[in-house]
Amino acid sequence: MSTLEVCLVRHAQSVSNASGVWQGQGDSPLSDMGRTQVEALGRALSHEQYDLVLTSDLSRAADTAKASGGAEVEHDQAWREIHVGDWEGLTMEQVVERFPEQIEALKARRTFAIGGGETWPEVFQRADDSLTSLRRRMPDGGRAIVFTHGGIIAALLSGLLGVRSRFPWPLGRMRNTGRTTVRFSEDRVELVAHNDDSHLPGELRQPYAPRHDQVVVRLTSIASDGEVGHTGTADFNSAIKSARKTGAGGVVSVSGTSRQIADLAQRAAGASAHEFRFIEPAQRHSSKLLLSEHHQMLLDYGLPAIQI
Repeated sequence: MSTLEVCLVRHAQSVSNASGVWQGQGDSPLSDMGRTQVEALGRALSHEQYDLVLTSDLSRAADTAKASGGAEVEHDQAWREIHVGDWEGLTMEQVVERFPEQIEALKARRTFAIGGGETWPEVFQRADDSLTSLRRRMPDGGRAIVFTHGGIIAALLSGLLGVRSRFPWPLGRMRNTGRTTVRFSEDRVELVAHNDDSHLPGELRQPYAPRHDQVVVRLTSIASDGEVGHTGTADFNSAIKSARKTGAGGVVSVSGTSRQIADLAQRAAGASAHEFRFIEPAQRHSSKLLLSEHHQMLLDYGLPAIQI
């Protein structure tokens, strides 16, 4: 049975990212920080081998793909970010002021062309077609890496999970140079890691600051697959419940076995284990779960804890 592993990488920080403005298919270059992030990513990828390297043709992704070293890189515009039309280059405040009807449609979760560009269903189809094309090129399995954009990665993951009708989606927004690794084996999809930017030093990372009504739960696996941990199921569940009640506006640390953490991720994502399975994280690996009164979201999954 062949297995295909695909690593999806969001581009490094662009000038538009640093400026806090919308960017879709506009060609904003990498910022100084972004170029430093690429160097750090390159050091991490120097130990990896991939059979296929793809990138969006937009420069912020194509320049991030240079982290793959001397590998041959294919540029494909199908992996571009969502086209945001007239929102391009605007702050959120400017969008709210200039496009109130579209903002109302967004709040009501109605389908519309963002800024006159693409609709989310159009992006879903483009992302799905791109992944299907990749999988057809590698019928015997192997390893592929794709340098692309946050919107495309979110579109793919929400589709693989079967949660596109939910809001918000249960996997957190991709960080710059964050890596999400999935495995395909027949009809089974496995998530190995999500939003892994552990290759970056602290000053280049994007920590999540919870609002006053949210709590970030840092989950650390204290036993690897098949081992018996000292944290029982009841204690682990009680710790999660306690974090929800007492950790508002902050970060709470909870330890559990790798199986407990994988099961919690499965429930948080609302995915069927028959079709999409979270791989049990290795011992001393870390994941972060965002909790609020109305929803829960995995900000990242399966990161080396020593880097957190």
